[in-house]
Amino acid sequence: MVGKMLLKEGFKAKVLILIVGLAVIGLLASVTDAQARKLKFLTTTSMSGPLGAMGTGYDKAIRIAVEEANKRGLKGGWEGIEYKAVDDETKPAVMQQKLLREAKIWKPDMAFAAVLETTIRIWNAQLPKLKIPGAVGGHQGMSKHMPPGEVPLSKWVMYYGFAEYFSGWIAGKFLHEKGVKRVGFIGGDYDWGYGNGVGLKSYWMENGKPFDIISFGYAPLDKADLTTEVLLIKDAKLDGLYVPYTGAGWWALPKMLKDADAMPEYFVYEVSYGTMGQAQITGAYGIEGCYTVADHNPQSDAWKGWVKKWRDHYGKKAYPEMYTHNYYQLTNWAIKAFENLGAKVKDPDKVVEMLQKTSHQDVCISPMGPLGPNGGNLGAKGSLIQFMKGADPDLAPDFDAHPELRGIYELGKWDSQSLLEKMMKIKKLEKGEVFPAGQ
Repeated sequence: MVGKMLLKEGFKAKVLILIVGLAVIGLLASVTDAQARKLKFLTTTSMSGPLGAMGTGYDKAIRIAVEEANKRGLKGGWEGIEYKAVDDETKPAVMQQKLLREAKIWKPDMAFAAVLETTIRIWNAQLPKLKIPGAVGGHQGMSKHMPPGEVPLSKWVMYYGFAEYFSGWIAGKFLHEKGVKRVGFIGGDYDWGYGNGVGLKSYWMENGKPFDIISFGYAPLDKADLTTEVLLIKDAKLDGLYVPYTGAGWWALPKMLKDADAMPEYFVYEVSYGTMGQAQITGAYGIEGCYTVADHNPQSDAWKGWVKKWRDHYGKKAYPEMYTHNYYQLTNWAIKAFENLGAKVKDPDKVVEMLQKTSHQDVCISPMGPLGPNGGNLGAKGSLIQFMKGADPDLAPDFDAHPELRGIYELGKWDSQSLLEKMMKIKKLEKGEVFPAGQ
């Protein structure tokens, strides 16, 4: 009887030890899980379709920053970064479908890299509902916020650099400084091109209407043959031309202009669309002598370091593709903000607060952050670059052209909402319009 009782008590003790052991293991596992939380970055970008070349470049830049961060280790309790890129195929409907799926299943901490205004619109509509902060490295396209079909400004969608309005404004100021008398305008046929024209027109209106503006309208993004536009430009006898992105035409336009003896003295291309990397991909074309509005100083040690990193990752003859430097800086900025916040904080509103007040700068001339209430990058600067003949051994020793800095423009602490209200009062440039100087 006593033996049976002892056996029974021994069995109970073993069961109790087993239960306690399992509880301890479960507790340790939960602690480990909490400590092992990884920072999740999602890229929803165009890896195929008309803008597949752009999106793949963004992905490459983000991967460099993520790889560097994982190698050195993260502060704030983070156990590294988990990174995923999905292809929106340059289709807004596909972007929405994949974004919603990843938000539900993978649950990212932050999203990057919507490419075109049509896909960024999906972000503006969905990220506030999903409570996922998103960052765009292609500057802020304000025109999508204007009627008709406007989307609301949002703290959940944050932008590196300046609005497209300021690209047009910088081009106008530069051409004015050069004493240009007749300025032509041709843009890409979407929101970004419209806003650039508004910026040019705004500078013209506010500074004594210093030159004629002749608008040649907007070219479809898939249009590569710009012969008609070249003939019109030649007939207009311009001494300045501002071209905020011509889509598939890329550097073909300046080459066509030079071949037709129609190139104005000053040809100003758009932010980052006129990068030397793109010229190398498509052929040198007419790059020499052209200017581009930019967001970096190509002669700085920071830029030379970025080119070296890109080359080390993607080949000795590779050169950073358009906007990739933005995404490298954006990713490092986000990493810094999440490190400051710490892995224990999971409230997405707190994440946005930290992102808004965090500042970081490496390859670009402007720091990313601090931000305004609607995602605008406060205190951004713009630069003006000219492409010159002759290879630069630090940038591209095998390419017979190199960029040189011609000026940096302070843009001030602009507010997205105030700028939007200002832009809504200025009628966009239409095809065939002429605005004479001084009138």
